Amino acid sequence: MDGKRILLLGAYSMEVVECGGVLCKNARAGGISHAAILFAGEQMRRDLSRCADILGVSLEFLDMDAGTVLPTREEKLRLVETIRRFRPDIILTQDPDHCAGDLDPGRRPVMSLVLEAVALAGRPYALDELSGLEPCPCPAIYYITPDHPNCLVDIQDVWDEKCAAMDALETQLIHFGGPCSPEEEALRARLVPGWAELSTPLERGRAWKRAMDLAYYLYPGATGHYHTTLAEQYRREGCFELDRLPV
Repeated sequence: MDGKRILLLGAYSMEVVECGGVLCKNARAGGISHAAILFAGEQMRRDLSRCADILGVSLEFLDMDAGTVLPTREEKLRLVETIRRFRPDIILTQDPDHCAGDLDPGRRPVMSLVLEAVALAGRPYALDELSGLEPCPCPAIYYITPDHPNCLVDIQDVWDEKCAAMDALETQLIHFGGPCSPEEEALRARLVPGWAELSTPLERGRAWKRAMDLAYYLYPGATGHYHTTLAEQYRREGCFELDRLPV
């Protein structure tokens, strides 16, 4: 398969890893994988830069505020400019159904902002303000980590890169390795070999997140009738348009 121009419009840094298999495989196939992240502090930017290098992803930060973001004209223009400048074949973004109950700040207004920007990017909108950037309809939108996926991508061949990219997000991993209840501590000790010997929040977070990810990405193939071992789950917006039914 020839590589495509894939654009991730992500709220937070970990979304780069969540679709990291697809981004990495596309880059390996000669495509261009690019991530535009709305919210990221200074330390997270450093972590994410290392993560993106591992996956072969180019990166930019849109400098928005998770606590104040709204679908204003100024913020729409920032995303429309990003889309028209990159001109993607595929846009990846968070699942609007999943984010409705997500308690991370900014996720709900970001979803409205992203979908509105994708719609406006393909229309004759703000042509004077975005001089030189022609409208850019996006032929395909895929939602990452959806509650109700309708397609799987086998990532077995890039699993090591995906794990290494997650390992680079040290700020996030320290959070995963923080204090937990005695019941949770006992569970982790049962599920992670050598858990008792891990002494720092970073070591513990890395080991626990690796166990969580293995369970999550094994789940589609392990519990369904699919020919994948490790797979990222996606939901395509709209119907697939086919010449004939594939096997």
